[in-house]
Order: sequence, then C-alpha cells, then structure tokens
Amino acid sequence: MGQVFQVVDDDGTRLDAHYEIDSESIIFHSRGGTKGKGATNTDYSLGLAVLLDKLEGHAVGIQQVWVDSSQVQALPITDRTIFGLSDAHGSTQDALKLIASRMKSVGRIGSTSGGNSTRRIRIRVGNEHSGQLESILGGLPVKKDMRSLDRVPAEDLRGVTAEHVWLAIEDMRNGTEPPGFGPSTDYDLLVDDCLRLPPKAVFGLAATKALGFTVLPKHFTAGVGSVCFEVLEAAGFNVVSKDTLATGQVHPVPSDDHSWTEGQPKLVEHLRRERARGAAQAKKDLFRRVHGRLFCERCMMDPVQIYGDEYGEACIEVHHREVRVSAMTANHRTSLSDLQCLCANCHRVVHRELRNLVAR
Repeated sequence: MGQVFQVVDDDGTRLDAHYEIDSESIIFHSRGGTKGKGATNTDYSLGLAVLLDKLEGHAVGIQQVWVDSSQVQALPITDRTIFGLSDAHGSTQDALKLIASRMKSVGRIGSTSGGNSTRRIRIRVGNEHSGQLESILGGLPVKKDMRSLDRVPAEDLRGVTAEHVWLAIEDMRNGTEPPGFGPSTDYDLLVDDCLRLPPKAVFGLAATKALGFTVLPKHFTAGVGSVCFEVLEAAGFNVVSKDTLATGQVHPVPSDDHSWTEGQPKLVEHLRRERARGAAQAKKDLFRRVHGRLFCERCMMDPVQIYGDEYGEACIEVHHREVRVSAMTANHRTSLSDLQCLCANCHRVVHRELRNLVAR
C-alpha cells in the first residue's frame, strides 16, 4: 500500500476523503459504510471536486478517468473509462456530473445495478506531472489502512459455487498455482485421504472462475466464520487445523448393498467415488447452471413440482453415468461429466441393476 493522503480544501479544512498517488495517476478511494461508523470518504463528492479544482488550477489536464473497483477489473479499461480527453473542455462541475452519471453504468448487466458499488476511480494525468502531484494536490499524509477497500463484497463471494470449488481443486491437482497465494499457515482443505490444499488459495481460484477477474488474497479474508470457509464447507469439503490428523474418509454403504460389496473392492471403490468429497454438490451446481433446475436424468421427474421448492431437490442424488467395474482403480479421478443426477428411486434401481450384473 502506498502513502495515503487526506483531502484538504483551499481553506485548510480536512475532508473525510482519501487518495493515493501512483506515478501519473491519482487513486481516489471509495466511500463505504455509514458516517460515524467507520465509513471511508463520506465527503466523496466534495473531496473529488477539490482534487479536480486543484488540477485545473495548476493547468494539469486529465487524460483519462476509469473505474478501478475490484468488482469490475475483469473489464477492459476502455469499457470502464468514464472521462477522457474529449470531455475535458468543461468546468469542474461538468466533469463531476459526467463522472457520476457514467460511473453508475459500469459493470451493469441489463436492469441490474452497476458493478462499481465501492466507487473507486483512477485519474490519469500526463507524464510531465509525474512526481509533482503530491505538491499540486496538497493533501495531508495520514496513516490509514485502505486494504479493506479492496475487499470484494460478501454477497459477490457467495456467488462461488461447489462447481467452481471443484474446478479450482482439479486445476490445483494439475499444477496450477493461484497468483499471490502461498502455503497455508493454520488450516488445510481436506480433498481426499492423501491431499490437503491451502483453503484460501482454493477459494481464490474458485472466486476467479466465478467473478471473472483475478481474485487475490487482498480481496477477501479467510478463517473460521469467513465466507471463504463457509463456501468451501458448503461445497462438501472439510477445513481443519493443520495439526489435525487425517482419519480416513467415511463412505457409507446402504444396507441393501452390503451383500454385493463384500469381497468386491472395485464395487466399494465405485461407492467411494460416488461419495467423494465435493463431487455430488459440484455436479448438482453444474446441472442446475446448465438446465436451470435439478431433475432426474433417467425418469425426468422434477421433484420441485411434486414436493415444492423447500424440499424437492433433496430427492436428487448423484451416480456414475457409466459404471465399468472392471476398470475401477483406487487412483481413478472422477470428472463431473462421469456423473449423472438421478432421483432416489432411480438411483436405487441402478444399484440393483449393477448388483445383478456383477452376480452373473
């Protein structure tokens, strides 16, 4: 984090507005929270007007202004530019109106609200003013931690699904290392009996897939009670302290299946993979994203139509699409395309069919 400055107007009044200087750019920070309750930049509009007035008073031309909030950083700068050279002919008030009106539409999809809820912007001036901005703007250097302004809102982080988590884990199994993340220090994500991964790195990569921009450690917090751990656990994985010993993964076998799994290690492996951590929830999230709802792929029954929104989806279970018992090995990796969504009745029928097939 660079030096933070508090905006000071021409009368020497300190405003509740803050900025940083990055070479030839001014990063004007966002407003957040409620005044008197830890808010940042409650004097947002007034502070921005003071900065623009000081630039104009020193004949510093603005070349470009763009939205720099983390939620929209996946967009090209051209798509989030809200002020350019062609707009620089009016007054400071004209510039403020243009910036405010255009900011609202950045990141907007259809009739939804804009994607710049934190309203951080970057103001770029010419190279000739690099190194002069501190004296031109006349701000007061302050010690203020602005890192929380990079945080992605919790409601956005909760858009990470079990499918995103599953895909992130598969990428990391294959050697992908999310940028900026290091080894875990306190907790591990248990993937299977042999693999532990850093939970914050897994979530960061999953969030990158979900949100469309590179999610870094600064964008969210981890730990007990965090959205990060909440989402990982909802996806079917356990987050444990690093000193927790692996105790093996439990794969319950329905009572009706005991007779045909005894002495059949490959069939037991089938059930293990069917109940692998995260697989079922990831498949359901993928199926719901593709089809808009869960239903049985065998009988086409839509349980929500029968049992309602609250309980209907509990009828859908996950099963391997093609069961090739002879090919099953302990180190086989299941992909989501190997799985299918079945109602509980069809799932039991498929297991009975498999039992009879093996008995022949």
